[in-house]
Amino acid sequence: MTATGPRRWPAWAFLVAGGALVGTAALLAAPVYTAVVAVVAFLVAVVMLVVRRPARLAAWSTLTLTSASIAVSRVWAAVAGRPVVADRGLATGDIRAIVLYPTLAVGLVLLGGTGKVAHLADSLDAAVVTLGVFVLLWLFLLHGHMAPSGSRLVLASLRPIGVAVVVGMLLRLLFMVGPRAPTIRFVTAGVTTAMLGALALVGHSVGYPVDGRVNGTGVFFTGYALLLATALLHPSAGEPLPVRDRGAPSGRLSRGRAAMFVGLTLLGPLAWLLAATIGRFNPGSPTDFGLVVLAGGLISLLLLWRLSLVARVADRRAGQLGEAVGELQVLQTEFAYRAAHDPLTGLANRSVLDERLSSLPHDRPYALLLIDLDGFKEINDSLGHPTGDELLVAIGRRLTSLAPAGSTLVRLGGDEFAVLLPEAGQQEAMALGSAVCEELRLPYPSAVGSLTISASVGVTARARAARGPGEVLREADLALYAAKAAGKDRVAAYRTGLAPRGRRVRPA
Repeated sequence: MTATGPRRWPAWAFLVAGGALVGTAALLAAPVYTAVVAVVAFLVAVVMLVVRRPARLAAWSTLTLTSASIAVSRVWAAVAGRPVVADRGLATGDIRAIVLYPTLAVGLVLLGGTGKVAHLADSLDAAVVTLGVFVLLWLFLLHGHMAPSGSRLVLASLRPIGVAVVVGMLLRLLFMVGPRAPTIRFVTAGVTTAMLGALALVGHSVGYPVDGRVNGTGVFFTGYALLLATALLHPSAGEPLPVRDRGAPSGRLSRGRAAMFVGLTLLGPLAWLLAATIGRFNPGSPTDFGLVVLAGGLISLLLLWRLSLVARVADRRAGQLGEAVGELQVLQTEFAYRAAHDPLTGLANRSVLDERLSSLPHDRPYALLLIDLDGFKEINDSLGHPTGDELLVAIGRRLTSLAPAGSTLVRLGGDEFAVLLPEAGQQEAMALGSAVCEELRLPYPSAVGSLTISASVGVTARARAARGPGEVLREADLALYAAKAAGKDRVAAYRTGLAPRGRRVRPA
């Protein structure tokens, strides 16, 4: 059964019931309700890990540890009545922060996947976002300095740094995994809720007026634990996570990411300007700019690295495109050759002869020889088609050796060949026809013994004038018939008045 079936209702029922208790805790300022929800959410998550064993179990187990830290923190706050964040010393919220932020970041990294070259670009993008979020928190929320001092300084700085890192890792996850998966939506909502709680704690620590019920009841972090348990309870948790098609490693640069890069490149100077004009940033010394300048420099370096990956992939794809174009040109050349040549003998075919005849100047002389083998059908029928093909190939070679430079030798089909002689008269054509008859009547060695065959040649020679290719071939065909009728194995020239006499002549 899929995640859209009836089995999904327990997850939604659990989320609604838990959400009602969390809302009650916020309204009544009663931390006991969030403690109950946090503990139950942790137990449900553990049971689902054991029973369902979802894909990327290590990632879900790591995220469940964050739920455990929240449950312990909420129970301690409800039972002992200790504040989540104290002005001095180590409070339960501080212990939770020490465990939660690193564990949450690692869990998100494992959930997105590791170890693939294609993840490098996503990781770089996430790192850039992390630095950008930190710059915004430093300038606007912390207004350029840490309000706490002494032992509270490290703990106060942990949260903004943790928020920036977790937000970056969440975006990395969304870059790698399809965000429409129900489990990923629950995780995204949960992490976002937890980060809102972290910002509330940071705001309280630096003097912003934050409602005490928000931090005292821990509704945001409990909401995270509730949403994480819902994600594991949902049937889609048992299915493999949908991974986005990355194409070439580090090769995708969508419009959204390109716009993000432009914004982050301008983030440093714009953030300073806005923080100083409409915010509370009031630097007292050059050292107040140190972290922001460092973060801005790192953003620029990471963006350069990221763009170098895009350029490298673009170069590789350009090379692949060049190779593909070269292969396509080779194929086009091969197809063009095959379309214009006889596959058996390798000679040009009828289409080439028609093209050459059509391109002849009307006022220049030419000669066309039409060659027909005498008795080839008997050899082909009695000795078989392989022997006939072997004989045709051998005849093609002999004709090639006889054809003068600049001439066009073609196989018209079957046992017929033609030779087009530009700038040639009848005397030259008749001489070539006699040489063809003499050469072709010589014996041919073959697998079945020595073969002999003769040829008849018809010649037409004059300026093309207004005649088309069909008329030229008709004249040569009439001359060829005359050679056949005169006893074969000879050459005959076309003359006016030749008639077909029973032979089917090529149409004009």
